[in-house]
Amino acid sequence: MAFTCKDFQSAEKIFNARGPVRSAQWAPNERPLDDRPQKQHRLIKHTEDGVTYYDIKLYQTIMARFYEPKVEWMMDAVRLERRLYMGDSSQTSKQFMWHTLHVGTINITRTGKGNATDDIVWPVYNHAGLSDRGTPFSLDATFVNGELVPMRSAHTPHYRMIADTDDKKRRADVAKHFENYIMLALMRMPAYKAACVPQDRLGRPFGGNGFEHKEHEAVQCLLLDEEPSQYAFDAFFAMCQGVYDTIVSKRGREQQGFVLNRSWGGNRTVSSPDELEKPVETPEFRRSILERVYKYAGENKRSKKVEVKQFPKYAEYPKSNICC
Repeated sequence: MAFTCKDFQSAEKIFNARGPVRSAQWAPNERPLDDRPQKQHRLIKHTEDGVTYYDIKLYQTIMARFYEPKVEWMMDAVRLERRLYMGDSSQTSKQFMWHTLHVGTINITRTGKGNATDDIVWPVYNHAGLSDRGTPFSLDATFVNGELVPMRSAHTPHYRMIADTDDKKRRADVAKHFENYIMLALMRMPAYKAACVPQDRLGRPFGGNGFEHKEHEAVQCLLLDEEPSQYAFDAFFAMCQGVYDTIVSKRGREQQGFVLNRSWGGNRTVSSPDELEKPVETPEFRRSILERVYKYAGENKRSKKVEVKQFPKYAEYPKSNICC
């Protein structure tokens, strides 16, 4: 039977609906979350220092703690509720968080401004950075009348990785070495455009060409060999075609009415790069080729850790290189 326990009110309702479990393995203040006394799903009621709160326990981990809401008359009788969460990387825990607690690793609060970039991100990471009554948590959130208040909340510090001075110097050396090859690729842009077939698999979020062994070999050969082979030249320029196709595919997927090629769904007429509202420009094509070269040259490292502010806007939240 599915069950939901997303706040103090639902926790109290479940606790009052379940009777005590007649087992020495269960304390008097513990109740099963579902209607069967499964020991891995426990709801535990505490009253300490005149404060009541519920712990939601999955196996040996307290995944959430819900404090009894308070009414602050000094703030126009608003209802304050404190909720704490602890993330976990296992599939079982993630499913439990999503289906039972109604939270994910990354959660978003709408600001009501009509622009998604202004929405507030509040994460529940797998690493504990906070503690409450000796229990580790990764998010301590305060809600006022059901709305998250970042100024009264905190989560595990998170960071993004950026290139330091040494990283930038090594990349500059690689870029200088490949400058002539990239210049030739830029001169071939009309040919790449003519041969381009926008692909759905390239345009999806996090889509694109993965690690290609022949491309890796080509970049390494052009980087290290004094007399690169013709095979390396051909593979490099074929890689540039893939870079161009990826840019067009991602841009086309965001454009209404632009048709991408799919491996399913039958025959259909695929849109041309000429139909893009924003054509591919030389500077961005060059940057994208360099990013691919850095990857295969082993110079896409980011060695410097920089802390991201708490509860950032969606537009400010790093999508790929976030760490705790």
